[in-house]
Amino acid sequence: MKHIILLFFAVFLLLSCSKDAAVNKNEPDPIDEPNPIPDPDPVPDPDPTPAVDYTVGIEGEWRADIYESEDVGNPVNYPYFAWYPDGHISVLPDGNQYIMFWAEFESHRSIGSTQFVEDQTTLQPSNPVFGGRGDYDAYNNGGSWLMSVFRQENDNFIGFYHAEDHWYPRNSSGIAWKSIGVTYSTDKGTTWSEGEQIITSPKAKPAAPEWGGSGDCCVVWDHFNNRWVCYYQENWIYMAISEDPNGAPGTWKKYYNGAFTEPGLGGQQTQVPGLSPGANPSVHWNTHLEKWVMVWHGWGNTAKIFLSVSADGINWSTPVSIIGSEQGGRAWYATIIGNTDVEAGQVAKIYYADMTNSGRKFKVRTIKFFKPGE
Repeated sequence: MKHIILLFFAVFLLLSCSKDAAVNKNEPDPIDEPNPIPDPDPVPDPDPTPAVDYTVGIEGEWRADIYESEDVGNPVNYPYFAWYPDGHISVLPDGNQYIMFWAEFESHRSIGSTQFVEDQTTLQPSNPVFGGRGDYDAYNNGGSWLMSVFRQENDNFIGFYHAEDHWYPRNSSGIAWKSIGVTYSTDKGTTWSEGEQIITSPKAKPAAPEWGGSGDCCVVWDHFNNRWVCYYQENWIYMAISEDPNGAPGTWKKYYNGAFTEPGLGGQQTQVPGLSPGANPSVHWNTHLEKWVMVWHGWGNTAKIFLSVSADGINWSTPVSIIGSEQGGRAWYATIIGNTDVEAGQVAKIYYADMTNSGRKFKVRTIKFFKPGE
């Protein structure tokens, strides 16, 4: 009986091996596979979500975590992407989509699924919606950058823009004398009125090309005082207000010696209290800090982006540098986008340009705000 059991077990093993051979006989030898699948990496992939890079702030006032930077692509095939961003980014909701305006010498309009640049899907329309440049004698012959756009009612939008005069005949150097204007749309920003100046420098434009004027603006609606507030630069940061819902020419008053008394067109101006020299301010109301937040950039070949907060939009905290270039250049043109470009909560994104003499990179970082005690 013992011999019979051993014989049966040997036959079973033989049949099993023959079966396995039959199943695998048509499989190629591993060395003959045209695209062999590599063995799994024993080291797990790193978390793709950016991590906190560093923390900035003022003890007892505010702090913010700044996350690692990421490159921003060109999701809508924007034609001037090599020079973007070139000013404040404006975005606003429209039903279940968001409309974004790309500010350049001629401004474009796009639509997307969220308020963030990377989620914009298409230029709509494909052609520019505002601005342009040409060899004619005008305050905007060098272009009009549509910087801040708001819905007034239904399809009616109001837009505030930075304009450049490149002299006439127009100089090829790009040297600009700047001013700020207002324009209106009745079709959600697809087309715009011609536009008119609302803020100009107290200095007269010189005969020969020279950098100057009042421009590089952003505008917010001060919901506490029911007025527009325009922040702009002329080497330093300045401000002006209008209590007219249409922000019409002649209704603007510049901040001067502690009050809004000087006319927007040509009036005198005093620097915004507390801020350091710089340009391209971007301001939003932060619902977490319950303060206004401003970012702007300084001057020089290694300029950085600064941040300050304010309870009233007039008097600002000590500026803190928050972002510098990662390639030995300068960080410019920052915009914080949370719910929109004019309102954010605890977590938002800050978009900016990392620039060198050879070009610029469009970058984004997550920024998370904390109140004292958090």
